[in-house]
Amino acid sequence: MSNAKGVVVRQANSTAPRGDRRGINLLEGTVMSIEIAYARSNANVLTETVMRNNRLGSESAGLLNPGISHVIYIIKENRTYDNVFGDLPGGDPSLCLFPREVTPNQHALAERFVLLDNFYCAAEVSGDGWQWSTASAANEYVSRNVAVNYSGRGKDYDFEGAINGGRPEFDGKNDVGSPPGGFLWDNALRHRVSLRDYGFFVGEPAEFGAKPGVDTDKAMIPTKKALLRQVDPDFREYDLAYPDSDLNKTHGVEVPGEMKSYGANGATSRFQEWKGHFDEYVRNGWMPKLQLVRFCRNHTAGTAKGQLTPRAMVADNDYAVGQLVEAISKSRFWKDTMICILEDDAQGGIDHVDTHRSPALVISPYVVKGTRDSRFYNTCGMLRTIELLLGLPPMNGYDAVADPLAVFGRKAANIDPFTAILIDKSIAGQINGANAYRSADSEKMSRFGEDSAVDLDLNDILWRSIKKRPLPARGRLER
Repeated sequence: MSNAKGVVVRQANSTAPRGDRRGINLLEGTVMSIEIAYARSNANVLTETVMRNNRLGSESAGLLNPGISHVIYIIKENRTYDNVFGDLPGGDPSLCLFPREVTPNQHALAERFVLLDNFYCAAEVSGDGWQWSTASAANEYVSRNVAVNYSGRGKDYDFEGAINGGRPEFDGKNDVGSPPGGFLWDNALRHRVSLRDYGFFVGEPAEFGAKPGVDTDKAMIPTKKALLRQVDPDFREYDLAYPDSDLNKTHGVEVPGEMKSYGANGATSRFQEWKGHFDEYVRNGWMPKLQLVRFCRNHTAGTAKGQLTPRAMVADNDYAVGQLVEAISKSRFWKDTMICILEDDAQGGIDHVDTHRSPALVISPYVVKGTRDSRFYNTCGMLRTIELLLGLPPMNGYDAVADPLAVFGRKAANIDPFTAILIDKSIAGQINGANAYRSADSEKMSRFGEDSAVDLDLNDILWRSIKKRPLPARGRLER
C-alpha cells in the first residue's frame, strides 16, 4: 500500500531537501507491505480493521443545527496559523508575521467566537487547494499536474475550471480537472439550495481567447457551466491591484497602480460589490442559502516596488472580513447565518506544528462565546459542516467521514453585533521601497496568478521583509 503524502507532520525548516522549504517538496510518501499468506488467512479481520480505521460504512456524526439556514463561505489565501495567530493560544509568537495590529478583526472574531488552533488545510498549494476547498477532493489530473506546474516547467494553472487557457465545459468537452463527486455548487444546485458566487472559478474573457478588438474589462465570466447564472459578473477576480476592503479609501491612502473601481456598479472594493447585493437582500427579505465569497489580497504581492507591503495587503484583507461580518451581524439575517472562513492552503508556510495548520473561523450567534476548540479539523470538515447545515449529502468519501466543526450551542447567546476594527493608517499606507528584500523577484509575480514559480519563494520574502532576519531552522516538533 502506498501513501503519497506520508504519515508524519511536516515543517518548513533547514532539514528540507537542498534547503527547499516548499510544501510539496516536504512531503515524503510511504510504502507498506503485508505477507500474502497472513493477509489471506486473516482477510475478514483485516478488512474490518481497515474499514473501522477509515470510518467507512458510516458517515461522520451528525451536527447540531440550532437554527442556521444561511451560510457564507469565504476563502482566502495561503497563511499558516502561526503566520496570523501565533500571538494567540496554540501559537508561537516568534513565528507570527501578521499579529493583532495587522489583523485585529480576525483576532477579535477568533476570541469572541471560537479559536480553532488545530485546523489543517487538506492541500499543499493553491492548485490543489481550490479543489479541496470547493470539492473536498483533488482528482488524479490535478494531483499529478500540480507538481509539474509548481516546478516552473511551464504547465498552465489548470485547477479552477480553465484548461490550457480555455473553458472546456463551454466548448462541449469534459473538464479533466473536475472531481468525480462534483463541486459544492453542484451539490447545492442539485438539491435546490439557492446560491450566489462572488469570485469563485471566474475570469475575464481575455483569459479564454477573446477575439481581437473585444473589450475584455467588462465582466467576470465563470469557468464552470453550473455557475453561469450564479456568478456576480461585477465581483472582481483574483487581482492584487484591486482592494478587498475600504481600508485605504477610508484613510485616504493613494496606492500607485491600484484600481479605483470595477464593474457596472463602480464598486471600490470586493466588499463594496458584495455589500450592494447584500443590501438588496435585506430590502427584499430574502438571501441565498449559500454564498461563496473570495477575499484574496492576503496572498500579498511580496515586496514588489510601489506595491502595498505584505502587512498592508493582509490588513486590507482583514478589514474586508470585519466589514462583511459587521454587515451580517447588524442585519435581519444574523440569527440564522453562519460565516465560515478558511485559507485555500497554507503554502508550506512557517508553523511550529505543521505546514498545513492554518487559521479558520466559524462565526454565528450560536457559536459558544469565547471558546477554544483544539480538536482536529480540516478543510473537508468545514465542507461537511456546510453540507449538514444546508441539508446536503457529502460529495465523496473525504467529506463523508470528516468531523464537522461541532462548535454550536442550542441558543443564540452570541447575538451581539460585531463592529469592524479600523486598522491604523500607518499600516494601511505602507508601500514597498525599491530596496526592499527581493523586490525584483516579487515584481515577477503575476497580479492575476495565485501561484507562479517565484511564489514558491514567497515565504522567504515575507519572512525576511518583516522579521529582518533569515528563516529559522526548526526541527520537527510533536504536538
